[in-house]
Amino acid sequence: MSKELRITQLFDCADVGMNFVRQARREGLPWKMVQGPWMRGGSKFAYYRFLADMAVAYPRTELWHVNMGGRAKWARGRFSRPYALTLHGTDIRENYWQEQHHAAIKADIDGAGQVWYATPDNREKAEQARPDAEYMPIPVDLKELPAWVPAEKPRVFFPSRWDASKGGDAWVQTAADVVDSLKGMDVDIVGLDWGDRAPEVAAMGVQLLPKMAKSDYLLEMSRAHVAVGQIAGILATSELEAMGMGIPTIFADQDPGYPADVATVSVERAQVGDAVRESLRDPKALSGQLASVDYIQRTHSPEVLLPRLISGYEKVLGGTA
Repeated sequence: MSKELRITQLFDCADVGMNFVRQARREGLPWKMVQGPWMRGGSKFAYYRFLADMAVAYPRTELWHVNMGGRAKWARGRFSRPYALTLHGTDIRENYWQEQHHAAIKADIDGAGQVWYATPDNREKAEQARPDAEYMPIPVDLKELPAWVPAEKPRVFFPSRWDASKGGDAWVQTAADVVDSLKGMDVDIVGLDWGDRAPEVAAMGVQLLPKMAKSDYLLEMSRAHVAVGQIAGILATSELEAMGMGIPTIFADQDPGYPADVATVSVERAQVGDAVRESLRDPKALSGQLASVDYIQRTHSPEVLLPRLISGYEKVLGGTA
């Protein structure tokens, strides 16, 4: 592994880039992160600050790693360098196939030296757009997660926002099923006040928490006895973080690209309510059986994934890094 490999993660999605940067720095690699202006409030000042950060990073950057299709114009513009691209979800699942976005995302994909996709459900579409696209699991840094300390009162937690990308009607119906399955039990059912369907689940009795800092969000989730994953067939960062804390996580209608030993309570969507009720009987014992912390360490930890990432970078750079 070359100590001279100089990479800048360009933009971030759910801490994917930052988790890789943190791990690289632990291993003595001089990697950087440049966040987009939307992460700084989206003002004109934020935009110029973003350009200034790119200008500072540019001379010591051999390769940009762009997170999210539709954003690689910055890696090809005035600060042009070879770049790798990670397709995170909506970009390849939806936007690439829409007329108004297709040309921009196709240019990003075609111009990248290496393309990864972040969830198994996107394999077919990613490979249609780029036959040599490879799966790179979402990194979850266990060192950044709080300890799992369930609240005194049983608590069911929905980690994902309430919108079409997380399951839409099926996601809302799942919340209704969970509420119905727990009738008569003294249980806190908690989710985020985020997404256009949030008012519907609030009306059902789901307690919605306001948007908050990531560290505060993780602490809220760490108090859950059971987590209920989104109804999109995938485990996104929030679900993986729940698993990384050891919280029994319900995973409905999982994409066949996941392994059989995915370390979740894997059920059909219509069974989620019953699965939550059953999981609340003894969450600690269930957590031990699932061994989800070990699973995340083996398959999603940045220290395990970093060599694969670096191999892709070196391929882009022609093996000269």
